[in-house]
Amino acid sequence: MNLRRDLLAAFSSLMALVVMESFTGFTLEALKAKWARHPELLAMLPALMDFRGNVALAHSARMTTAEHLGDSRRVMMGSAAALLTSFFVPPIIALVTHWSYGGSLSTLVAVALLTVLSVAAAVTPATIGVVRIAVRWGVDPDRVAPAVTTALSDVLTVVLLFTLAEVIFR
Repeated sequence: MNLRRDLLAAFSSLMALVVMESFTGFTLEALKAKWARHPELLAMLPALMDFRGNVALAHSARMTTAEHLGDSRRVMMGSAAALLTSFFVPPIIALVTHWSYGGSLSTLVAVALLTVLSVAAAVTPATIGVVRIAVRWGVDPDRVAPAVTTALSDVLTVVLLFTLAEVIFR
């Protein structure tokens, strides 16, 4: 165990988290005109971010455990499970948003589903890469992967939600 290397890895991943989460805030500010026209998207955003963040966190935890055990089959099963959950929860989030804030249910379902699937398509391989790189560099992936993958998931959820919504609402 190399305490200095582990502390550096943990600090680096937390700094990446701060930078990425700050970018999320800046992005929200830049997209203010879009969410002002469609407040139901802003209402749906926290649920989508929380859902994707939790899936990314669970996926990175499964990945690090599987890597520690040397079980590549479990790595693939965890990745498949992370992707499959992306099909079921977004329509529920869209339905609750529709009941609470209005908006077209079919449009909200489409935006939520496409956002979550797009984020999953990017974050799932990124999680695998972060875990494998951490292992290769001799750093405990549990100190790196959760912060990086959840922050990446948050940033992409904000950007893709409003980008996809803009395309769909046209």
